[in-house]
Amino acid sequence: MKKNIILLVAICVSVFVILELALRLSVFHCKLPEPNLCRFGVVKYHFNRTEGGGDLAPSQNGIWAIWPHRPYHVQTNSDGLRNVEELDATHDMRILAVGDSFTFGPYVPNEDTWPSQLERLLDVSLHPHATVQVLNAGVAGYTIVDEYHYLRERGLALEPDLVVLAFFPNDITDMRDLQRDYLARPAQQVYGTSFMRWSRVTLINLEQRFAIMRFAHSLRAEMVSRVAQARRNSEAEQTRGESINSFLDCDAFKGVQDGPTQNCWNAYREWFAKTVHMLEESDVPMLVVGIPDYRQLPDLGYANQPQQFMSQLSEDTEVRFLDLMPVLRARAQVDTAYLMQYYPVTEGGADDSIAIAGYRGNGHMSAYGYRVVAEAIAEYLKSDSFWHTN
Repeated sequence: MKKNIILLVAICVSVFVILELALRLSVFHCKLPEPNLCRFGVVKYHFNRTEGGGDLAPSQNGIWAIWPHRPYHVQTNSDGLRNVEELDATHDMRILAVGDSFTFGPYVPNEDTWPSQLERLLDVSLHPHATVQVLNAGVAGYTIVDEYHYLRERGLALEPDLVVLAFFPNDITDMRDLQRDYLARPAQQVYGTSFMRWSRVTLINLEQRFAIMRFAHSLRAEMVSRVAQARRNSEAEQTRGESINSFLDCDAFKGVQDGPTQNCWNAYREWFAKTVHMLEESDVPMLVVGIPDYRQLPDLGYANQPQQFMSQLSEDTEVRFLDLMPVLRARAQVDTAYLMQYYPVTEGGADDSIAIAGYRGNGHMSAYGYRVVAEAIAEYLKSDSFWHTN
């Protein structure tokens, strides 16, 4: 009996090793453009399922390669915030930066995001009288609904002295049901028992170490994705006649701001008011900054309806609003502030807007673009009445 058990264990171990090696060599071997990056590993985009102040998986330190030819280094602290440093109560002021990918800062390392650059600028300008810590709670795909729930469940527990909410035009479009299906913040962020938290962390660690676990996870994700896609296709067929109007109601540049009560503009307005009320109850001031889309930067580019909407919304709720479009127009161009390059446009190859024709690339900001954003926010804070001038 003992020999049979030992033989069975040996066979299972052998099969596991062979499968692991086969998967690593055929499926999960390193394909990053720089061989050096393989030593760090590609970190998955996990949400924080344990306690903490941020929604990202805590204690990450690796290379993300979502856009294959532009890998970038990401670190999160033990709270799941995109900060190298841990929370430090010795600072005189704590600022919490909330927003989508334009706050998180894809394709640039931690130190080049605008929250990180803002912290350095404020520390220099306030030295030696005060120090500031800026926490980066941005997550790609978030809009006001996700930001409200994040602040309620996690952000306010960090006891910030100021919340800086970064608004981007696609925050309106992301209020659509289809975007919510893909991008919405998970409803339950904290597991109820220590065993459940330990199990989740252990599973994530195993997935990062073993190709078999990653393959099983990918297979399950593919099955779930196919089922969800089939459901969406079925719903789309049933509501095909309403889809065009629904999209236009939510378009940040072509839609209407005063339309049906359920459109994205009004939905954003309602959730923004709830967010302001929640912060007022906690006696936490908020500054809203409007980051423009790259298509708005040229003088003949897209119009500024989203910024006008946010300006009026902030005025109605008595919240400070800083429009960064004039600053970026004065100090940068599309191909310096954003990850875009200009190519001459051949006849018949122009885009739907003459102002953006010829620009190709990724619409997120460059390190320089984030620098301009950080400098504008720092200048505003230093001149504003709620800033600690002493």
